Amino acid sequence: MTPDPVMPKALQIESLKRIFKGLNPEVGVDMVDWEGLVSEGYSFDQNRTELAAKKETNIYKWYADKEEERISKKQAKKDLEDKLDYMLSAVQPEALEDFKKTFEAYVSDYSYRLERDLEKGKLLRTVKALEKEITSKPKPSEQKEIARKEMQEQERTKVRMTDDLKTRLKRLFEATYTKETGKSPSKFLPEFWVELDLQISQLPSEEEMKAAVIDLALEIVGREEARERLKKKELERPPPEKPPKEAIVGLPPEEEEEFFITAPPAELPTYPEKPFIPSRRLTGTEIEDIEDAFNYELAKCGKRPERFTKEFDDWIREELFGSWDHVKNNFKTLVEMICTEKTFAKPPRALPYEEVLPLVQWQASLKIEKPEDWMIPWKQKPPKNNTIEDVIASLEEVGKPGVTRGDVVRAVKEGWEKKIPSFINIDKEYLEKLIGEPLG
Repeated sequence: MTPDPVMPKALQIESLKRIFKGLNPEVGVDMVDWEGLVSEGYSFDQNRTELAAKKETNIYKWYADKEEERISKKQAKKDLEDKLDYMLSAVQPEALEDFKKTFEAYVSDYSYRLERDLEKGKLLRTVKALEKEITSKPKPSEQKEIARKEMQEQERTKVRMTDDLKTRLKRLFEATYTKETGKSPSKFLPEFWVELDLQISQLPSEEEMKAAVIDLALEIVGREEARERLKKKELERPPPEKPPKEAIVGLPPEEEEEFFITAPPAELPTYPEKPFIPSRRLTGTEIEDIEDAFNYELAKCGKRPERFTKEFDDWIREELFGSWDHVKNNFKTLVEMICTEKTFAKPPRALPYEEVLPLVQWQASLKIEKPEDWMIPWKQKPPKNNTIEDVIASLEEVGKPGVTRGDVVRAVKEGWEKKIPSFINIDKEYLEKLIGEPLG
């Protein structure tokens, strides 16, 4: 399909100048090198999104709102795709698939770069606004004078905490608590006096102090009611049934030891602490949360959690997982197996060793990311792994031991030959230096 005709560069510059002047009235249009930055052959939306993303011009506004920005980015991407589709019509059929993959990767990289640079521009504009706000603030000497006057005004209008006021607030606290519960709040008076000295006495008016005292009393009521509900629930739980023991002839029957297994309520977390890329063991925090939920579930079915440490380690703590659903499935099956005293087959570990080549290719494509290097393009950042030994050690950290030098060399060669997406922006010289062999 033939792409739509492109607006001449001169007309594009005039239109862009009008938009720039309307959105940045405090900046002259001559601050932008229009001839150098507007590209011949680009559509209007492509040039506009490029100006909004380039570091020379991303400190200025180029869109009135987010919706206009979204429509313009969408049209710029469509113009690029139409242009590439038109170019594909001139490609030989036997090379069509290779060119398609290359163009798709180019469009993906273009979209990623565009989104990243537009976000940088928003951050720079925010910084510029903050700098302007800082420069417009009063001088330090003036700030001290303003603060001094404000403190004097607060001291003048502040209510004095007298003994009479303390007594009235104490009676209000006791009346509120007794009205809600019918009980005396005497055991909570130490908490009341601490809150009164640290927080409530700092409030500027008596009305605000009274409101804070009422809130404190109601907070204590709610807290105690929740504690009573939990205690009642634990007491109402029937003890687990035990099978009768065989009596030994000549000996009196043993008295069965009664016990109640309790554990604080806990649930399996809804989301993991970090993603599973490509697979990993659980973090210390995740294991603690899951172990709390495990103890609670076993207590509900009358089992002692400390007797099943080995099973927990085997199914959860030392297992390699590929997703959070994998974790939840192992947890559910383990609890059911222990509570019903049945045997279940353990699910397979995540990502078996046969998939080691994609893991090596993933490690070979990683870069060192530092917060202070956010302005450096991704392609120019240093690689994470510089030797085959670094790659093997990194894979061991994510639970993939046993990778050999031959595996690393084979994975890199195969990935370069197949032009996998993770190698698109990786230099050939780096990969050759990594494995110590030339690539075709």
